[in-house]
Amino acid sequence: MNLAQNAGKFLNKCKDHNGAFLFATLATAWALASTAQTFGLIFNKKIPKEEKKFLVPQEVMDGTFNIATYAAITVPMMHYAGKIASSKFPTNNKAVEGVKTLAAIAGGIISSNVITPLLRNKTGVIIKKKIEEKSGKPFTPVVYNNKSYPYFKANNERPLTMQNYMQITKTVPYSSSLTI
Repeated sequence: MNLAQNAGKFLNKCKDHNGAFLFATLATAWALASTAQTFGLIFNKKIPKEEKKFLVPQEVMDGTFNIATYAAITVPMMHYAGKIASSKFPTNNKAVEGVKTLAAIAGGIISSNVITPLLRNKTGVIIKKKIEEKSGKPFTPVVYNNKSYPYFKANNERPLTMQNYMQITKTVPYSSSLTI
């Protein structure tokens, strides 16, 4: 069977299973977007190699967390939502599929806006600690306006505050997409 026939069968099934279609297309879209962003970082000549060493693995990890948490949250949500809807509407398949579709949407929202950021931040802390252990240099925050902030290199090393971040996004050539 060729690719076109497989795609046709998949699309034919999806007309009756919108939740499954939404799940599959969203997971595929995240994989493609993450891949494109990773390759964009790799081939962008304006980004220094030192920054790529951090940015590329970060993007790979972010994409992996997005897809994995989406699947881990959404598949069970769709399954249980389908069971509940089947018991409430035993003869109405459209209602059951509608509930599964809503579960797929809710799973995407919960996983990408709650679970993934928590996992990514926790993993970032672990990786930072390992890097500090390897280098033998612990990270020391800098006190600025009675608050501690990390420093970042750009425009004469300034504390990483929201105001400085907004300013730096205006001056660093490859960060135009980071403006707030």
